[in-house]
Amino acid sequence: MKFLLAVVMMPACLSQTSEDVKFMESQLTGCFHKGYGFSQYIPNTNINTTSIQLCQQHCQKTPECVKFAYFAWRGECWFADANAIMKPIASSYVLAGYRTCTPDNLKVPDRCTSELPSDGFPGASTANSNQAWKGGQQPAPGECWPTWWNGQPLNCNQVKVLEDTTTGWPGKCRGLVEMKSINGTDCEANCRSNPSCQSYQNSVYYSCWQGLGFDCFVRDNFAPRDAKRIMRGNVRKLMDLKGWQIVGLYKVFDNAEGFFTDDQTAIMFCKHVCYSDIRCEYWSYAPKFGCWVQDASQEYGPAYPLTLKGAVRDSPFALDSVAGEYIQHYCNANMVSHDIPKTETYLRECAEKGVRYDPPDMALQSRTTVSTYEACRQRCKDTLNCVYFAWWPDGGCHITDEAAQRVPAEDWGVISGPVDCSKAYTSTSPHPESWLNRPSKAPAPASEASPLLHENDVRVAEIAFGIHNLDISKASIADRNRLESKYAEAIANALEIPVVEVRDSNGPNAMKGKVKLVAGETTGRRLFTSSSETLVTAYTPNQPPNSEDTSLLSSKLKTAEFVELVKTSTTSVLPEGSAAITGSGIAITAPEVGTEKYPLQAFKEARGTDFWSQWWPLVVSMIVVCCACLACIFHRITDREKVEKYKQMKQARERGASMGSVQSEDDFEENPRVWAQAPPEPQHILAGHRPQPGQSSAFGS
Repeated sequence: MKFLLAVVMMPACLSQTSEDVKFMESQLTGCFHKGYGFSQYIPNTNINTTSIQLCQQHCQKTPECVKFAYFAWRGECWFADANAIMKPIASSYVLAGYRTCTPDNLKVPDRCTSELPSDGFPGASTANSNQAWKGGQQPAPGECWPTWWNGQPLNCNQVKVLEDTTTGWPGKCRGLVEMKSINGTDCEANCRSNPSCQSYQNSVYYSCWQGLGFDCFVRDNFAPRDAKRIMRGNVRKLMDLKGWQIVGLYKVFDNAEGFFTDDQTAIMFCKHVCYSDIRCEYWSYAPKFGCWVQDASQEYGPAYPLTLKGAVRDSPFALDSVAGEYIQHYCNANMVSHDIPKTETYLRECAEKGVRYDPPDMALQSRTTVSTYEACRQRCKDTLNCVYFAWWPDGGCHITDEAAQRVPAEDWGVISGPVDCSKAYTSTSPHPESWLNRPSKAPAPASEASPLLHENDVRVAEIAFGIHNLDISKASIADRNRLESKYAEAIANALEIPVVEVRDSNGPNAMKGKVKLVAGETTGRRLFTSSSETLVTAYTPNQPPNSEDTSLLSSKLKTAEFVELVKTSTTSVLPEGSAAITGSGIAITAPEVGTEKYPLQAFKEARGTDFWSQWWPLVVSMIVVCCACLACIFHRITDREKVEKYKQMKQARERGASMGSVQSEDDFEENPRVWAQAPPEPQHILAGHRPQPGQSSAFGS
């Protein structure tokens, strides 16, 4: 019975109650932090309670308690002393708070003001990386920026314009989000009031676009009315990243178009991109690879704590890296704005407006109140068997399971979607990127790999993968050419080779630095189901080049980093709303690698059918028709000859009757020349007959 009661009451304990929210909002900003716990707790002091206010009161009565964590899911309160370090945890139903909400207790830790890592950072393990900091903990992402209790960042009244179209910045950024409810003339003011806005763009049609943006320098047939990139607060440099590669960054621009005349200008713009985003902690620039920054709006990012597994120094990128920083954003206490910004919602991933799911709630769940649609999605992630969420403008959050149906919502402001974007694909076939969830096969050790061939016998590897929801036939010729180059760069970056070693074919006329793009409906076990998909093929020397084993190349390509490289390459060329993007988002099928000895049969069958196997029915039909026509013509000719012969036979009969001698048809058949002229005169008649002068012979003259 107790278990059943606990199950029934569980929805009420899933999140903070309205009383909890009112209490936290009445206290000083920074007293409570959602989604945080502590590194250690005071043993044997935890209690069960029903609200965060009671949890704080018990902390005040517990010796040595300085901080506490309230687990709303279980209704538990845990106490921590002064040595405990606040750290993020994977649950949105945990609240960290202080014994008393006074300015003295709410001072930011030293790791947000003065601490710098020692030479041992990043370390080989998480423990080693944390030990490199004096306080024993690497600063958590966003820890030093002031936030509301629910994690929403507060604005900083200290604002600096980094780039401006009036001072020469092109401002032609791609990848921005249109703020449909904001007029272009109000775009700058709205961006300044939103701490998550890095840049804005006012188009010639007075539409407002905001976001981090990428490829802001060259964009044909486009120029904004005005645009700016904005920085809030201050930045503290924690570590120089020259000569490092941080795994999990995203490319924002390169110098393929030759816009930058020197590296220092490109480095400045690269640094400004990261400085404009309060959630960006890493940026790096390499002349051969371009500018890469942390984009916190993406699910994949640098590891925390950062270790040598996610920071390398021997890769081609690291060896080419000439500048980079690990930074920390902060806002001085006297510049923090305690007004909760009312900003337009950014729709990322596969969320959409104007739809909901029916039934709205799954078993044992009911409506709760959360501040953002991301929080509603997080609630769904934390609930067993939850598949879809729907967030209403009044804060109402509904979550449901896979049995729910997508229906139009009564309010356009409703934001809904699947908890996992792979659920956005309703086809019975697997999601194109489901292979990312499977553990990748490590390359075979040298002793187990296929034997090497002669050192001069280089084996060329064929690489093939599909791009779901991309119809390359609808892209312009210029965009297609750029994509062919961008995808070649992505493959080269993943394989750590020069881009000129990537070619679009294996023949003497192959184009260097290009891939081959094939659009349209084909067949095969991996690709495709419709014309809105594109096959990418490329050729490059195998690794090792004189081996038939492709496991090393496969392991480098079958990674989330390569998928993001391909996606970034696509979005950097094709603008939002492009006809070539046919779905809610592109997805990448598992890359396949083959050699001449081990060819990619499925892909060759999918795209390489020869002329005879594809057109033999038409060829056979044409041959049959031609034979029938020839037979008809021959028959007509034969009939005409017989008619002529019959006429000649009839005439001969008439002549023969006048001579008293008629030949049969058999005679005609045996000697057809007899009918070509009058029958010859019998010899005895010719010998005794002489025509008279002026008289013609009946048989000739």
